[in-house]
Amino acid sequence: MNKLHHFSFMQKSQLLVFFLTLSAFSGNTQSYPEQYLQQAIENNPGLQAQQKAWEVAQHQQAIAASLPDPTLSVGFFTPPMERLMGNQWFDVGLMQMFPWPGTLGKQKSVAEILAEREYHQFRDHRNRLFLDMTRLWLDIYRKEQELEIIVRYRNIIQAREDIIYTRYMGGHQASGLALDLYRLEIQLESLDNRENRIREEHESLVERFNILTGREKREPIEVPDSLPAFKPLTIDHIPDSDSFVSNPQLNSAQAEASAAVILQQLSRLKTRPMLGVGLQYAYFAPGEESMGQMDGGHMLMPMVSLSLPIFRSKNQATQHQGRLLSEAAYFRQADRINALQTQWSSFRANINTLQQDQVFYKRQLEITSKALDLVINAYASGSEGFEELLRILDQLLDIEWRILETQIDQYKAKADMDMLLARNIFK
Repeated sequence: MNKLHHFSFMQKSQLLVFFLTLSAFSGNTQSYPEQYLQQAIENNPGLQAQQKAWEVAQHQQAIAASLPDPTLSVGFFTPPMERLMGNQWFDVGLMQMFPWPGTLGKQKSVAEILAEREYHQFRDHRNRLFLDMTRLWLDIYRKEQELEIIVRYRNIIQAREDIIYTRYMGGHQASGLALDLYRLEIQLESLDNRENRIREEHESLVERFNILTGREKREPIEVPDSLPAFKPLTIDHIPDSDSFVSNPQLNSAQAEASAAVILQQLSRLKTRPMLGVGLQYAYFAPGEESMGQMDGGHMLMPMVSLSLPIFRSKNQATQHQGRLLSEAAYFRQADRINALQTQWSSFRANINTLQQDQVFYKRQLEITSKALDLVINAYASGSEGFEELLRILDQLLDIEWRILETQIDQYKAKADMDMLLARNIFK
């Protein structure tokens, strides 16, 4: 199966790509609608440009395997050249050069490998596009969850108004009642301001997501009501190079290294002579008998030419250049493996930290919720001020905010790690 047919198969299989990556988010297949991925493949101009570059590289194979264009030469004689056979008006020559045996095969092999490299670069561009979509989708989910948290806390704070009146029942300390009511109003306005800011951020994220998929900028994005708890990773070691066997960046570097080896062999072949085979035709018009000329006629003359690669310094430089290109490609491949392992280690450490933070914040939420009950009772009895009650509520809001943030960041880091291993990307 050639790669063009392979791509058609891939397009039929788009449901597997980040639907699999995001299956870790929820067992509900509608948590990340598959149509967004298909729309991005069909409409994203950057991805389409990368696909065209791959198709261009495929056509290069036919060009690389072809002989050089033949050379046609035509000469006219004005006045005609007087020769024994007659008057020569013109001659026509055709010459075809042939590279050293094996050159065209090597050139075709290089073109095939470079087309494969373009294919892997296309895969990498597509994977990065899907990763960007995943991050935006998670951020959209986060903003909607933040809005729900704000609405819930606004209702909690508004319900505290009854406690204020209970504390000042009987009309005593009217100034204290008014001050606490003003504090309550300030807190509500602060939540309103934060809600407006989040809505603007949510709108911007939706527009950016839709731009990537080629949809209308303000079309709504489907997100689930909730994401399940993140499952801790069990891989503590840094994967070896075999673990990244499907990574398109590494595949591209490997293809480049393979092409460099053939280019090194090709550089030697290009220092060999090229053989030219041709044919020259000349027409002679009848001449004057008094000049001893004949009655004219046609003449065909086979021709052979040979290029002479006699410039030794150039030939040596060509071969040395081929060796250096091969060595550079090998080092780039090794460097890519190191980079992938470094990124993996960074993502893994980040997830470990986020998991620890989430455990800490959940414990803090439990303790602070208990503290809130105590402060509410103390405020109602007059032994605690309203500022402490608001401070505890702010702390609870901040903790819930951080729990949500660590959950989203864990999924983002997991998506980064999956892209490094290309676990859920098309083969």
